[in-house]
Amino acid sequence: MGGQGREGLPVDRPVTLEEAVEFKKREASDIEAKAWHFYGSYADAYDCAKVANFSPPQGAGEVMVSANSGMFFVWLYF
Repeated sequence: MGGQGREGLPVDRPVTLEEAVEFKKREASDIEAKAWHFYGSYADAYDCAKVANFSPPQGAGEVMVSANSGMFFVWLYF
């Protein structure tokens, strides 16, 4: 899995909205207990919000975003 994080999202480049949505669809149905998941780095802050609001949407306090050098790093709690 070269260039991929533990969950399968790339860590060496920005994640596209399409990749994140597809991953969220796959993973949301497999998870039994809530936990924090790294959801990749994004070049666009709007994509961070879109993936967090994609079904199933995250609730209050279930999204963390860290910005550094024009990149946005996202963690979701689900």
